[in-house]
Amino acid sequence: MRDYFFPDMRLRNTVDKELLEFKDVEPDRLQRTIRQFKLINYLLSASSRLLREHFFSIMEQDPGRVYTLLDVGAGGCDIAIRAADEARQRGLKLNITALDNDTRILPLAYQAIRDYPEIQIIEGNALDLRRLSPFDFVFSNHLLHHLDWADIKIFLDSVIARTRLAFLMNDLKRSNWAYLGFTIFSRLLTPRSYHFHDGRLSIRRAFLPEELRDFMRSNYPNTPIRVIETYPARVVVLHVTPEALFPSKNQ
Repeated sequence: MRDYFFPDMRLRNTVDKELLEFKDVEPDRLQRTIRQFKLINYLLSASSRLLREHFFSIMEQDPGRVYTLLDVGAGGCDIAIRAADEARQRGLKLNITALDNDTRILPLAYQAIRDYPEIQIIEGNALDLRRLSPFDFVFSNHLLHHLDWADIKIFLDSVIARTRLAFLMNDLKRSNWAYLGFTIFSRLLTPRSYHFHDGRLSIRRAFLPEELRDFMRSNYPNTPIRVIETYPARVVVLHVTPEALFPSKNQ
């Protein structure tokens, strides 16, 4: 019983697969799971706050500019839509490219963005961004814990090469308290979906902040990439370019 609520979190679980990774999932349960991501991201991901703090604060230094944002692993586009709404409220011009490689999700995503011409959906793999031009901002939510270390290196190399102003990778922090909290939350608020199994496994597949810091120090010693802890149980990989930090020197 103790392992059900407090499993061993000393090492990442890189063996087990989430149910959504299998192709033969129940269609109704799949759609319910995708729709419930909107609630989970709104309540637990901290993405809106992070975008305001680290992206929109940069945009407002030059509010007349047209900005571009790449949302990698955008899923049902709920975070892309919140970013578009934030830009509209601030009177900023922001064009968003939502990238995902799961064709099962795309119909729901297209339906969700029908009133958002500033959002473009493209099908593609996070590990193959070669056909994409640079963006002012690159963002991902709950993507890194799906990757092994070699793939994270491939992904970040590509992101660094395509980021003009800042990138931010928001992900889960591996902890017993996050696991317990999600166990209770998911049972109550995400019924009849894959969230209970997949969310708990995602936390076990997630990172400790120091693991990511060691990785960044080893692989990017000359790139100022920060690893930040924030609530609720989040670990954030953030890089702000010199162009964003010193805009007047780059004009």
